[in-house]
Amino acid sequence: MRSYIVGLLVVASLAACDTTRSLSTSDRAALTAHEEQWDARDFHSYSFDYSQSSLGRAYNVHIEVQDDTVASVVDTDTGEPPATPMTWPTIDGLYNEAEAAVQQDNYTVTLAYDDQYGYPTLLSITSNNPGGGFVARVSNLQPTG
Repeated sequence: MRSYIVGLLVVASLAACDTTRSLSTSDRAALTAHEEQWDARDFHSYSFDYSQSSLGRAYNVHIEVQDDTVASVVDTDTGEPPATPMTWPTIDGLYNEAEAAVQQDNYTVTLAYDDQYGYPTLLSITSNNPGGGFVARVSNLQPTG
């Protein structure tokens, strides 16, 4: 009987912790408008600083993009390629992640944008699922071509 009551309390506490919310209509409109602003740029080669934290790991890298494809990635602390193999995003890739996240009912997505080009400077995705959240920041974007 005691384990049954403990189980009910655990389920009740998990249900009470559900604080995720979907993006509002204005947030979705802002995502679309900024992505359109980014798509209207006149360059497809650029570099930027990218930091990401997820699953208890943090990365700080400088990404070079040539013709909308990641060309090189350098760890900003070591000046070498990152020790952990990963698929690093382009700005378009970050928009893809944001769009996928906003379609999930149990995620909270927070976005901030660059005024000049419209790219996301912050993408934060949280949920009540185990494993923690995801936070990505973009800074120092420079067109190179």
